[in-house]
Amino acid sequence: MASDSSGGLHYSGDVTVEITDPLLTFSNPHGQRVGPRWVRGEMVFAMPAGIVYIDPEKQKYGKEFVLVYTLDGPDGRPERVTGQYGIYDTRPGDPGYSPIWRYNFVIVPRDYEANTLRSEDDILKSGYEVVQSDTYTN
Repeated sequence: MASDSSGGLHYSGDVTVEITDPLLTFSNPHGQRVGPRWVRGEMVFAMPAGIVYIDPEKQKYGKEFVLVYTLDGPDGRPERVTGQYGIYDTRPGDPGYSPIWRYNFVIVPRDYEANTLRSEDDILKSGYEVVQSDTYTN
């Protein structure tokens, strides 16, 4: 975490320490991972619990957009954009919300600036390729 010039915090990824932010105060006594995500251009915080296995025909799920430079990075896994927050299509209280997320990889060029895209609408308007995966998380 670091402060920006407006005094707000910005995050490089999931954190396990206490967070005090205008959007969230979280003491995190158990060291759970919590981190920023975007929903319709607004920052929200989520506690990722990891990969889950579901029957997508029976389980409702939302979309999580993960920005990557390539799907086949040096370690054989998608090469994520450093500092980019995940982007969800819904949040608790929204119609159609689900705590299960299906990864949708958004392939961006190397000169992409992290967190320029902050919503599903931004992604769709960008023209970048979106690849739906078979990975679901909670």
